[in-house]
Amino acid sequence: MNTRGRSVTEAPPNTFADRLREWLRALFAYDCFPVFSAHVRRFVCHPLGVLTLAALASLLCGLFLHAQGFVLCGGVLAVIALGVIWPWLSLRGLDGFVAFDRTRASEGDTVQVRLTLRNVLPWSAWGLAVRGGFGESAEAVAGIASAPSRRTALCRWEFKPLCRGVYPLAALKLTTGFPFGLWENSREVTVETLLVVWPRTFPVGPIPPVSGDRQVEGNVSRSKVGTNGDVLGVRPYRRGDSPRRIHWGQSARHDRLIVCELQATSRPVIQIVLDADPRVHAGTGPDSSREWAIRVVASFAMGWLEDGAQVGLAWGGHDIPPAAGQAQLHKILDALAALPEECDTPLAEVLACPKCRGFRDGLQVIVTTDRTHARQGCGVCEAEDQRWVVLKAGAFGESAWDPAWGDRPSPWLLIESAEAVPALLRGGWREARHGS
Repeated sequence: MNTRGRSVTEAPPNTFADRLREWLRALFAYDCFPVFSAHVRRFVCHPLGVLTLAALASLLCGLFLHAQGFVLCGGVLAVIALGVIWPWLSLRGLDGFVAFDRTRASEGDTVQVRLTLRNVLPWSAWGLAVRGGFGESAEAVAGIASAPSRRTALCRWEFKPLCRGVYPLAALKLTTGFPFGLWENSREVTVETLLVVWPRTFPVGPIPPVSGDRQVEGNVSRSKVGTNGDVLGVRPYRRGDSPRRIHWGQSARHDRLIVCELQATSRPVIQIVLDADPRVHAGTGPDSSREWAIRVVASFAMGWLEDGAQVGLAWGGHDIPPAAGQAQLHKILDALAALPEECDTPLAEVLACPKCRGFRDGLQVIVTTDRTHARQGCGVCEAEDQRWVVLKAGAFGESAWDPAWGDRPSPWLLIESAEAVPALLRGGWREARHGS
């Protein structure tokens, strides 16, 4: 191999001179005070820092070279003073009020935001911007050219939330750096109404068979035998049957008492358990496995509540008892929208709490990832009234640990990608091991 063209930097330093040269280069490049250096770099790269250094240099020129340096120093200081004081003065007379056109929305909906600016100063405020509260981006949410003097201005813009939450997520700031942009001053904006953004939901399939249905008069009719509802068929009379249910025509034909079998009016009871521990999830932002698990829970809750079931929700240290109706749907979706990131209770502790361990009324659906699924050993997957929905964490982000599936039993519903969620929720469990 021809090595004549190889650069000197690619070869390791073999001679003493090369090693000395590398050592001296590392010594002079070593940062002894990284925190202080970071502040210095930030100051020097900022326009205000550049002007401050220019003022200092002109002052030294005036002291040691010529008196005209003082004139230049005064001019630079005047620019600095105007660039710092004017934004502060402009915001002292401004009051901002933010409101949304509704109180609830879902991910991807378009929401109108209204900003009311009241300026009590005798001059206008220019170059205004609203920052923070609508996501992780540091860019301005909205820009306002000016706020007229002694008037009230109304500004509107559209906002499309990409992730669930209670907006604004942080304090909203009204900022300005006019006229020179040397220093951006800010003032907090008053939020009149909050926006609760629900997780995105998808259509779900029918409610799985539940052994512990609560019998409720005049509610949801299901194809189960009971004492109310439509006639399902006939059967021989048993002691205790009501005489009004005797089918006299069939009784005369078979020469024995035959009664009508009626349909049961029942309401299934379901408890959904969410594994919200961030340590078992992968990815960040709206595409993380944690956010998709929340969307799966919201889809089950909305679909099954609309079918007439009683649905409850349990997660780290909290629970919503099973109930039915639109108010219960709002309660569950509001709780999912406000779910904090600091919910670090392991799933084993959630399932061991009295509300989950003592649930015996119906079906328990557990939504988690394959990380927890591997540690649990999935022995509880064999329970008759328990269903496990497992997301593969590695498919939703870079996973430091992606457990091999091995010989573990398959869960009731296995979600291997975000694209598969809509199809699986529409009835992917029909062919599953626990499917009906």
